[in-house]
Amino acid sequence: MKEILTLTIKLLLITAIVAALLGGINMVTEPIIAKNNEATFQANLKEMLPGADNFELDGTKLPEPETGVTVNGVYCGMDSAGSPVGYVAEAVCSEGYGGDVVVMTGVDLEGKITKVKVTEMGETPGLGAKCQTEWIDQYAGLTENIVVSKNGSAGSNTNKIDAISGATITSKAVTKAVNNSVSAAMTVISDNAGGVSTTDEMLQASAEPDAEAPVDGEAVVDEAAEAEVPAEATEAEAIDEGGAE
Repeated sequence: MKEILTLTIKLLLITAIVAALLGGINMVTEPIIAKNNEATFQANLKEMLPGADNFELDGTKLPEPETGVTVNGVYCGMDSAGSPVGYVAEAVCSEGYGGDVVVMTGVDLEGKITKVKVTEMGETPGLGAKCQTEWIDQYAGLTENIVVSKNGSAGSNTNKIDAISGATITSKAVTKAVNNSVSAAMTVISDNAGGVSTTDEMLQASAEPDAEAPVDGEAVVDEAAEAEVPAEATEAEAIDEGGAE
């Protein structure tokens, strides 16, 4: 019994010492790791917008991203004089084949993509992992609402990227992150330019008085004209709407 108690005390002491050592190492290395991560992050921002000297997180309220995507933020890239040269958005898409795909997207002041980079991913080597190769360069110059083309499926659409062979899921995940990033950047660009959102325009229009009051009898004439629309035309419209996808 005494031997068991002695052994237990020794194990507890060893565990306590190891835990203290690990805690001390963590205290020393944590700020170094954080500093290195920040340096890597800043280097990635600079890579997206080579013309920018410094970056600042923009506080504009961003639109709700699509399901499966999180936009971490939009950073304003400024030159040495403090003038904006473009924006960089970081987004995470959880729909990659191997899980989360973290993407950085640079956008100029006209809404065109300057560069895209996948900074983190767990895709299959030789397949989805090709999203970190020169394949990613085809996003440059495109705008929002990019489509993924597989075997020419995008047709004549020029705002497209060709899917990675054998890794369509990865291609779509990266593109989804890019599209949401560009959308967020465009919101910031519009906000900083004093733009009015579509919702605000609708509210403003509804608050404005009618430009002209209808002349007596006009409403009756219009209603009569609508009533005389042939039934065949109405059926044709119904067929068109039913067949649209």
